[in-house]
Amino acid sequence: MMKTLCVAVVVLSLTSVCQSATLACEKLLKPVDKGPDLPGRWYLVAMSSNTCLPAAIFNTVFWPSIAADFTSKDTPNIYDGNIKIKMYGHCDNKTVSLFYGNNTILEVDSNNTSSSEPGVLLLQSSCPDCLVIKEDAYISSFLLLSRRKTLTSAELKEFATQADCLGGYTPEVFNSDHEYENCTARVGDNIDEDTSGLSGTMFESLKNIYTVSFNCLSQKFLYYPNVAFGWAQQKWASLW
Repeated sequence: MMKTLCVAVVVLSLTSVCQSATLACEKLLKPVDKGPDLPGRWYLVAMSSNTCLPAAIFNTVFWPSIAADFTSKDTPNIYDGNIKIKMYGHCDNKTVSLFYGNNTILEVDSNNTSSSEPGVLLLQSSCPDCLVIKEDAYISSFLLLSRRKTLTSAELKEFATQADCLGGYTPEVFNSDHEYENCTARVGDNIDEDTSGLSGTMFESLKNIYTVSFNCLSQKFLYYPNVAFGWAQQKWASLW
């Protein structure tokens, strides 16, 4: 009788935890009513997706810094976004035109017509100068941008919780070196000097691919069972 009662208590406790997590997810996954002012520079701080390996390998091998400078155009709600990327001192950039209204961002063509690709949705965040972006495409991505180059551990933890609620993996935190004016060369240029050094750095990064792959696989298969088992053990022990 006592053991049956104990099991019932554990089950009810687990149900309560699940309900609390569901409520937290509902709050974090609500779209913003109105997004922040877009013009200016935004830094890509972290990224998650529903597929672990591409983002993890990209971040491990290339360790990029990524930022975007947005400027208003004559047409309301239309902006130019100059996206900058830096990898091991080599830089590149690309400009795209965007529609930004309320809680949605869409890429547009020269006629300000949205493309056929799905747009992105802005989600809630307690971070006062952040953009949390959800993009549903071939791979669902979740991006954390900020006016600041680095964020607090609490802000990163909240984003990780959002990603988890969306079925994403542990976020990849990108390089915070955003000095794009001191680049060695543009990505894709024919580079004779320091090629061996760059290749050596990337080769060293490639050695970590096995660890990255294992971590990706273990996150979903091992994390939740281990956490649930450990929590249940603690609850069970506290009843005796």
